[in-house]
Amino acid sequence: MASPSTPPGDPAGPGAATTTPDTGESPDADGPREPGSGRSSEESRRKLRYGTAAVLALAGTGQLLSANLFVTNAWLRMALTVGAVCAAVGVVQLLPKSWHNRMGALTVTFATVAGIVPLFLVEPGEDAPETVDPVALSALVERGPFDQRLPYPLVPEGLAPANSGNASGPAKLTSVQLKLGIDDEVGVFLPGDNGEETFQSFAFLEIYQKEEDAKRRGKKHIKDLSAWHTPLERNPDVGSYCFQGRAAEEATAAYWECAGVRGGVFASVTLTPGDNAHLGMARDTVSALLNYADSMAEKATPSR
Repeated sequence: MASPSTPPGDPAGPGAATTTPDTGESPDADGPREPGSGRSSEESRRKLRYGTAAVLALAGTGQLLSANLFVTNAWLRMALTVGAVCAAVGVVQLLPKSWHNRMGALTVTFATVAGIVPLFLVEPGEDAPETVDPVALSALVERGPFDQRLPYPLVPEGLAPANSGNASGPAKLTSVQLKLGIDDEVGVFLPGDNGEETFQSFAFLEIYQKEEDAKRRGKKHIKDLSAWHTPLERNPDVGSYCFQGRAAEEATAAYWECAGVRGGVFASVTLTPGDNAHLGMARDTVSALLNYADSMAEKATPSR
């Protein structure tokens, strides 16, 4: 028996598949994409990550160099260093996970170097020592006025050129004597181990071109005093020292001779009476002389 005829355009039979006209568009916008499209998108994201990591690496390097070479403010240097470390951490996070273990160690090394390098760099910062003009310092020390407090009952009585000897030592720029007097209420006598003794003193400053010259002057002075006086050095202080001199034919102490070096300045004081009661007076006078030179050095610094 013959099967009924099928109208044109209809499926060939009950089991035939239905065809859809080809319009050039995807039937489902959210349907699966072609494999090539996914690989292209992943490649774009990878390039973006690597590009961002490169920018962060350059930024971190620039921050680290700026903090160590150009920036003098301590807080700004700290901020730049922290920023450089954060940039290094960001670089590690943007790189592939297979690199994290190796780059983690690199980040720790980078952070350590960022913190240690500034300690070894010398910079012209606010707290760095400034160069003093020794010629200007000499002129200011000579001119005065002497602005330091002396131990009681000593009072300053003016400045004058000094003949301080040291012909065989380094050449000095100037030698200035500080004339010392006694407060009027005390008079010209000071109480000592042997009753009232006449006060005598000679205090002076020497200015040198270089700190090394002043140090050599101090070492020579110690050597000379060690050969001349007994007992030897007493109460060595920061940059200063004292010797107790004795008269040639007497067993009692005759005078104190104290000196000190600070920067390019050598200071010395010889003071009678030489008993223990007046050791502090001699040492404090040396400190006052060196402090006076410091106050003049602030004015002799070119940037001030």
